[in-house]
Amino acid sequence: MSEEVTYATLTFQDSVGAGNNQDRNNLRKRGSLAPSPIWRWAALSLLTLCLLLLIGLVTLGIMFLQTSNEINSDSEKLSQLQKIIHQQQDNFSQQLSNYRNFPMEKEFLKSQISNLLVRQGQMAVKLCQELVIHISDHKCNPCPKTWQWYQTSCYYFATNEEKTWTKSRKNCTDKNSTLVKIDSLEEKDFLKSQPLPKFSFFWLGLSWDPSGRNWLWEDGSIPSPSLFNTKEYAQTNGSKRCAYFQKGNIYISRCSAEISWICEKTAALVKIDDLD
Repeated sequence: MSEEVTYATLTFQDSVGAGNNQDRNNLRKRGSLAPSPIWRWAALSLLTLCLLLLIGLVTLGIMFLQTSNEINSDSEKLSQLQKIIHQQQDNFSQQLSNYRNFPMEKEFLKSQISNLLVRQGQMAVKLCQELVIHISDHKCNPCPKTWQWYQTSCYYFATNEEKTWTKSRKNCTDKNSTLVKIDSLEEKDFLKSQPLPKFSFFWLGLSWDPSGRNWLWEDGSIPSPSLFNTKEYAQTNGSKRCAYFQKGNIYISRCSAEISWICEKTAALVKIDDLD
């Protein structure tokens, strides 16, 4: 009987111990499934920090892309600005070069304009000469009435009067002219071709200069030997000091002789408006 009790006691004790062990294990499991609030807050904080870091990274990435785009845009603008500056520098250099060459171009244009004006004047003179041949008193005539036009001079032939050389010269002066000066054989032939009276003599603006012992025109120039017969030089003496023109030749005579005379003055410019 005593043996049976002992067995029962041990069995009960073992069953009680097993129950205690099971209770401990259940308590441990419950403890692991229900963590404390501190760990919850810690985990939430870490999660929030990760989110903030992720947002920060995304924001930085966006800002980097925007900054990169702005830098690229600024670089393009800077490149375009540099091109504009280079173009302006090239234009300025070209303008400066043109400005330096401007005096030469200005002189060239002046020369061209001067040449054109000369040619225009020459054409106007030729046209006016043709008109005067047909209409002697045409309005383009650069010489006064009763005067003859030849090249650049006007000539007045005093065929109805006779005066001494000194008075003839004064008469020409009163007409804003001088006694005629023959500069060329062509001019000499022109005077000879005029329809003058057969026995007419005309004072010239040529006289003897006793101080220089030479023949001089009124402007102080010496006559060309081709115009003045050398034989006339040999006839020079105290009484013959003035020259006259007759039938295309030049002779000398006493200045006190009274004969006709020829006045000469520069012709006016032919006006293009007067060619109509």
